[in-house]
Amino acid sequence: MRKLFLIALIGYLVTSCANEEKVKHVVKPLAEQTAEQKKYEEDNLMETSRKWSKTFSTEEYFSFIGKDGIMMAPDKGIIRGHEKIRKILQEFQSLPGFKVAWEPQEAFVSKSVDLGYTIDLMLVNFDGENDNTVSLFEKVVTVWKKDKKGEWKMAVDIWNVDPTITSIYK
Repeated sequence: MRKLFLIALIGYLVTSCANEEKVKHVVKPLAEQTAEQKKYEEDNLMETSRKWSKTFSTEEYFSFIGKDGIMMAPDKGIIRGHEKIRKILQEFQSLPGFKVAWEPQEAFVSKSVDLGYTIDLMLVNFDGENDNTVSLFEKVVTVWKKDKKGEWKMAVDIWNVDPTITSIYK
């Protein structure tokens, strides 16, 4: 009986070790796939930010913002939700000569690929005194979340002026 038990135990250990080796081989490709998926999503997020920067209509602009999105503009309180964001954007757009352009510089996506952020550079222009154009270079961090459809939506957008920036392009 003891001999039978030892043979069964050795058989179990050998089988377990063999299965462990199989698991190691399975896990490694999955980890590599995850790294590839993460890189794909980072590229996708960069492209989403670029598309957002090229929107012209208000409706199209808001299609990139989550329903409970938050903006943190310079000298403003926390602006939460589409309606409040719409009001602040109208305030900005009412400035004579107002134009805005931004370019994403880098993106990071979490391992779960449902949360990420972009670092952007932004240029804001508007007419100042004596019809001189005011140009403000700004740095931006945008936090993105995937919605139920798997699309990236802006969750938090915060920016401020940076006088050391001279271009939004690398």
